[in-house]
Amino acid sequence: MRNTLMRQVKLILVILVGYLAHVSVMPYLQLGGVSPSLLLATTAIITVGYGMFHGLWAGMIYGIVMEIMLPTVPMLNLLFYPISALLCAVFFADRSEAQLQYARSIGKRGRNTSPLLRTVLCAMINCLIYDIVNLVYMYLSGAALSVALIQRALTSVLATTLLTAVIMVPVRKILGFRKKEEVQSPTLRFDHRPARD
Repeated sequence: MRNTLMRQVKLILVILVGYLAHVSVMPYLQLGGVSPSLLLATTAIITVGYGMFHGLWAGMIYGIVMEIMLPTVPMLNLLFYPISALLCAVFFADRSEAQLQYARSIGKRGRNTSPLLRTVLCAMINCLIYDIVNLVYMYLSGAALSVALIQRALTSVLATTLLTAVIMVPVRKILGFRKKEEVQSPTLRFDHRPARD
């Protein structure tokens, strides 16, 4: 009980510090004139580490706060952060033991890939989708899409991916994620046929 409460308090603190650092520190840390998105990096870390439910809540909190404090396109932040957290959770969050056992029973690889790799990929996909949505909005608003705009979007994706790679290990350690020991669980059969020896 106490361990679960401390883990939730750490999660709330990481979300809060992530937002405060995003609006106060990140404008001064630029790569090619583009600030990386600490919010997308933090959402990716939470989505991979905690799963779909917590990733959704982190995305909702960030979306609401960004919509209120730094509005850009109306309703974009409010909708984007939770939807992208849910979408990326489908592909990058840990699979449950039952899902892994089922995958093993049908002959597929029944293990999760490295959470560090999934975290970086999750942040990269989140940022890529965000920049594509912004580019489409600018194009629909009548702005000409130039090579410079596309280059800035790709720089944003690269900067956010690099930021995620730098901060994910310390943040995961703060949140209490450790490398799980590989435990060989008994094989469960889902096809109701008797096991052959």
